Amino acid sequence: MKCSARRRSSRSARPLARPAANANRHEFSALIIPTLPTLPIHPAQLPMSKNVSRRHFLHTAARVAAVPVAAATLGALPIRAARAAATQPLKKIRVMDVPKRWIGYELLFLADHQGYFAEQGLALELVSLPIDQYTVAIASGVTDFALSADYIYLDNVRAKGLVVKEVVNSAPFIDPAAAGDGLFVRADSPIRAPQDLRGKRIGMRSVTFSSAWFTLDYVGRAGLHQSDLQFLTIPDLQLEQVLQSGAVDAVFAYGPIDAQLREHRGYRQLFQLSDLSGRKIQRGGTMVREDFISQHPDIVRGYVAAIAKAADYANQHQQDVVDLGVRLGRVDPAVAPWMYTKDGKGDYSVLRWPTHGLIDPADVAFWLQVAERQDVVPKGQLKVADLYTNALNPYQTKT
Repeated sequence: MKCSARRRSSRSARPLARPAANANRHEFSALIIPTLPTLPIHPAQLPMSKNVSRRHFLHTAARVAAVPVAAATLGALPIRAARAAATQPLKKIRVMDVPKRWIGYELLFLADHQGYFAEQGLALELVSLPIDQYTVAIASGVTDFALSADYIYLDNVRAKGLVVKEVVNSAPFIDPAAAGDGLFVRADSPIRAPQDLRGKRIGMRSVTFSSAWFTLDYVGRAGLHQSDLQFLTIPDLQLEQVLQSGAVDAVFAYGPIDAQLREHRGYRQLFQLSDLSGRKIQRGGTMVREDFISQHPDIVRGYVAAIAKAADYANQHQQDVVDLGVRLGRVDPAVAPWMYTKDGKGDYSVLRWPTHGLIDPADVAFWLQVAERQDVVPKGQLKVADLYTNALNPYQTKT
C-alpha cells in the first residue's frame, strides 16, 4: 500500500497545512552536540565519568548552542500561530533527537507543524544526541523534555534518584488490535512459547532498558528468570542481520525495526506489549524534571497544552499523522503501514492516543507493578501519585 499524502475534507478540523510559495515559514532549530561517552543513569554518578565530566558535558552543549545552526523547514504556520510568533519572542523547548526518530515523537512534530507550540509561545529545538545519552541529557539539563519515556523506565530512573514526572501522554496506546514492539524469532524457529527461550540468546538495544524488563515479564509466565537467558546488546540497525544469521535466537524490536521485520516477512512475533497487559493501555509519554516544572511552569503548561491539542487532532486524522512522518523523511512509505497495523494494509483507525494526552493512573500503576515484579524498583519505594501529574493539562477539569 502506498502511503501517499492524500487529503480528506473535514468541517471539524483543518487538514495539515502545506507550504505555499510565499507563505510564512515555520522553523525549528537543530542543536547538534558531539557524541559523548555513555554516562551512567544514577544521578549520584552524573557529575563525573571516566572520560567526561558533567561540567564538560554542559560546557560543550553551551558552546555548540552558541553557534548558529541551519533550520529545518516543516511547512506553513497557521495564521493565528504566525501572528503570535511575530508579536512576541518564542521560548525554546529542547528535546533530544536521533536520526529518523518518529515512533513516540508523532505528536511532537504534529504540534510543531500545526503551530500549536507557537500558539503557546514556544519554539521546538531538537538536540541531536546518541540514544545512550537519553537519561544524562534530561538529568543534566541539556534537554528539557524527554519523550517516549515508558512508565517502567521512569520508574527505574526515579527509584535511582532522578526526580522526574510524566506530564502528558504523548505516545500512542499499546493496543491488541494494532501492531507493536515485542520479541521476534525467525519464521522457522522452533521457539513458540516463553518456556522455549530457556538458555537462548536474545538481542536488544540495551540490556538495561525497557526491552529487557518487558522480555523478563513475558518469560516469567513460564517461571524463567534472567539467569535462564542470555541478553546481548545489539544496535537497532543490526538486529535483523544477527537474527537472520542465527547469531541470536530472538530479538526485541522497537519501531520502526519491528515494522521492517513484518514487512520483510520471514519472521514471527512471539509477543507484543499488549500481551503483557491483556488490554489497551498507555505506555508513557513525556518526562520532565520536577525542578524544571517548578522553575518554568508556564513553559511546561504550554508544552502540555500543545501536545494535548495535537493528540485530539491526531485521533481524528491518523492518516495525516502518518503522511507527515513520510513528508519529514522520518517514515519510509513502504514500511509505514507495518508500523501501526499487523497486516500491513494501513488501516490507521487502530492508531489512537489518549484523549487530551491525559494520563490514566491505573495504567501508571500497572507498569509500576511490572517494575516491582522484575526488581526494577524495590516494592513499595514508589507511589503512583509521585510518577505523574495531570495538573498542568488544561483539559484536566473538563473531562
